[in-house]
Amino acid sequence: MSQDVALAIFEFVVLLLAISIHDAAQAWMAARLGDPTAKMLGRMTLNPVKHFDLLGTLIWPALFIFRSPLVLGWGKPIPITTRNLKRYKDEMFIYLTGPLAHLAAAAVCLLILVVLKHTVAGTTESLDIASRLAFRDPMVSTLDLPPVFPILLFLYYGILVNLLLFAFNLVPLPSLDGGKVLRYFLPYNAQQTFDSWSFYLMIAFFFIGFRIILFILVPMLTIFDNVLNAL
Repeated sequence: MSQDVALAIFEFVVLLLAISIHDAAQAWMAARLGDPTAKMLGRMTLNPVKHFDLLGTLIWPALFIFRSPLVLGWGKPIPITTRNLKRYKDEMFIYLTGPLAHLAAAAVCLLILVVLKHTVAGTTESLDIASRLAFRDPMVSTLDLPPVFPILLFLYYGILVNLLLFAFNLVPLPSLDGGKVLRYFLPYNAQQTFDSWSFYLMIAFFFIGFRIILFILVPMLTIFDNVLNAL
């Protein structure tokens, strides 16, 4: 197995877990706000099978994961019965929970890496290799890596993938969390127009969407990297 294939499989496992965190967090928040629909359907779990979407969890990632470390994915939508919610805007908080769960997961991975830096020999010297490998740098040597290295790579992918999905879900498209949150700040007529433009917005996303994602991702990843190097 080539190194690129091994890294792609490694990242795909992290991606599945990140998607499960997103969906489980939204199901949990829905239950907290009075709607047990997703919980009753078994969606409040980290089991990727429960959140599997053929296009978003398998086909779309498979098209790109062997060529790029920046791979997007999603699970099937969390079912929400709005009449169970106590307030009109509770649904908005459910959608916000998904991106925030990605941010929290990235922060947890960062914290564990910082702890490992100060407790496990060889971690500090290996972190730069892990980050470069995560971006498929072909010039990185993988000789004489410490036993802790697979954990370091997994945790760095946890930062990269979760920050990427955080940025992706903030894009204001009707089908994404960012768009669903945006609707609550629009007048009724503007909401109808926004929804009717869904197809055209998706086409626009294919041309400029990744630039929007990078606009959010790059500074956030820089902050995480700086904190990791400084602490």
